[in-house]
Amino acid sequence: MSDENKTGDLMPERPEGEENSAEYRVESDGGSDPSTERTMFEESFGGSEPSELQAPMKQKKKISVGTFLVSCVALILAAVMVTYTCCNSVYKRKLAEAQITQSVEDEKYYPFELFDLMLESYSFEDLDEEEMIAAALKAYVYATGDDYAAYYTQEEYAALREAAEGESEGIGINVINDTQTISGVEYRVIRVINVSKGSPAEAAGMKVGDAIYGVGVGESMETVHSLDYDVALTKLQGTAGTVAEFTVYRSGAAAPFLPFSIPRQKITASSVYARQSDLDPSVGVVKIIQFDLTTPAQFCEAIEELKAKNCEKFVFDVRYNPGGDLASIEAVLSYFLNEGDVIIRTRDKAGNESVSLAEPRTYTGSYASCNISREEIGKYRELDCVVLCNGSTASAAELFTATFRDYQLAPIVGTTTFGKGSMQSIFSLAYYGYSGALKLTTALYYPASNQGYDGIGITPDHVVELSEAAASKNIYALTDGEDDQMQKALELLS
Repeated sequence: MSDENKTGDLMPERPEGEENSAEYRVESDGGSDPSTERTMFEESFGGSEPSELQAPMKQKKKISVGTFLVSCVALILAAVMVTYTCCNSVYKRKLAEAQITQSVEDEKYYPFELFDLMLESYSFEDLDEEEMIAAALKAYVYATGDDYAAYYTQEEYAALREAAEGESEGIGINVINDTQTISGVEYRVIRVINVSKGSPAEAAGMKVGDAIYGVGVGESMETVHSLDYDVALTKLQGTAGTVAEFTVYRSGAAAPFLPFSIPRQKITASSVYARQSDLDPSVGVVKIIQFDLTTPAQFCEAIEELKAKNCEKFVFDVRYNPGGDLASIEAVLSYFLNEGDVIIRTRDKAGNESVSLAEPRTYTGSYASCNISREEIGKYRELDCVVLCNGSTASAAELFTATFRDYQLAPIVGTTTFGKGSMQSIFSLAYYGYSGALKLTTALYYPASNQGYDGIGITPDHVVELSEAAASKNIYALTDGEDDQMQKALELLS
C-alpha cells in the first residue's frame, strides 16, 4: 500500500464549478431536389446565343484520338473515386447508425461508450480523447456531492505529491499582495514575508520585508503596479534552471531600488515561519502555514531557534492554515502529548472506528520526515503557549487547535474555525492500470474529546475579532501592535 493511502489527507479543497454547457443536435440530412441540381448545372455550364456585345467565336480546335481517350479514362476514374467516396461515407454512416441502434437495443454499451461511438461517427471537431476522459471523470466525481472529492490527472497527481512533500521550483521566497509608499505615492508591490533557508534568494541577499517593485531589471522592467499582482506573480514564476529577474524596493537603503537576477532551482518550501514578537521579544511567534511533510522538522527547528534567542513563551498561529497531511499533524501533536494519549479518532461510513495515539512511529520514503521516536513524545508539553485561530483555520489545523483545548495545553484566541472534520484518502490508480488518482472523503474524524466539529467549527476560549483597520490588511503585513488577536495572546502570556 502506498504512503498516501495509509496517511490520508485532511486539507479542504473548493470544488470547481461546472463549465457552461450547450445542447447539440444531429440533424437528419434529407435528399436534395433534382430540379434544383439541374438548374444550378445549367446556370453554371449551359450555353446561350451570342449577343452583339459578345466577341466572335474562335475556330474550333481538333482533338486527337489519344488525347480524347486519356480524357475519357481520367473522367471515368474521377467518377469512380467520387462514387466510392460518397458510397463509403454513406456506408460508414449507416454502419454507425446500425451499431448505435443495436447497442441500445442490446444494452451492450455504457453511456460513455455510446457517446464515444456517436462522437466518432458524427462530430465535426477533432477530438482529444484523453482530455475528454479527464473532463468527464472530474465531472463524474464532482457529481457525487462530496465537496472534497477530486480526480487528478497524472500530471496533477505528481504536482500534488510534490506539494505535499514541500517541494517546488523557484528562488525560495513566500510573498503576499501589498502596497508600498514611495516618494509619497502608493504602489502595488509583491511583499516578501519569508526567505527560505539555504535558498537561492537567501544566497542573493533578499530579506523579509523587501518589496518587489518590478518584474525585470533596467529598461526592460515592468512595474507590479502596471501589471497587476497576479500577472506579475506569474511572470516571476518559472522552472528550475531558468533565471528570475526583478527589481526590489528596500526602504531605508542607500540605493533603495535593487536589481536581482536569481537562478531558480528545486527547493524545499517553508511551511513554518518563526520570529520574536514586535512587542515582547521574550515571546516567540510560530506561524504554521500548513501541515505538509516538511512541517514536523521545521516546527522543531523554529522552536529551538527561538529558545536560543531567549524566548520563553510561544504563540502558535494557525490562522489561514487550510490543513494538510495526517502523518504531519500526528507528529507535531506528539511533541505535546504523553505516550498513549489519543490524537484522533476516525469513523467510516459503516461506523468502524480507528484510534491514533501518541506513540513512536516509523515511516519509509518521503514520510520518514514524520517519524517519531519515544524520546520526542511530549518534549514540548510544558511550553507556556497560546493558539491563534480564525474562520480559515481548517481540517488538520482545527485538530491542532482542538487538541490544545482538550488537553488544556493552551488557551485558544481568535474566531470560530472553518468546521471541516472529515478525512480524505488519495488512491493512486496505477495499481488498477490507469493513470492519475482519486481523492474521496472516507471518514469523519474526532479529537480527543470525541466532540465532532464538522460543519460547526471550534469556538475559541477568547473570541476576539480584528478591528476594521486590521481586517483590511493582509494578516502577514500586520504588526503585533495592529493585530488585536495577537495582542490578546500576549496579554494572556504576560
